[in-house]
Amino acid sequence: EDDKIDEDGIRDLLSSLGPGVELSLEHIAEWIKSGKCSKIVVLCGAGVSCSAGIPDFRTPGTGLYDNLEKYNLPYPEAVFDLSFYQSNPLPFVSLAKEIWPGMTYSP
Repeated sequence: EDDKIDEDGIRDLLSSLGPGVELSLEHIAEWIKSGKCSKIVVLCGAGVSCSAGIPDFRTPGTGLYDNLEKYNLPYPEAVFDLSFYQSNPLPFVSLAKEIWPGMTYSP
């Protein structure tokens, strides 16, 4: 029940805008601030992580995939491959601790 999408809340938000008004980031921010919206998921592009200090994946020399030699992976993307993780979680867990200091997780 808690995971159900609040369709009424979405409908109320959209109808409060009036005809012909497009939903803006400001409208979403106000909806979140109102407390009518509590479970939020954000999908964004790859560039967002760089400003947070997480290296990009593909830049030669500095990209994440170019700096995984110490994990002895069969291919760079294996660090994020679920099948590989199930057989050897240590590379992912080690990388996650490096990227997010203070995170504690043990498979």
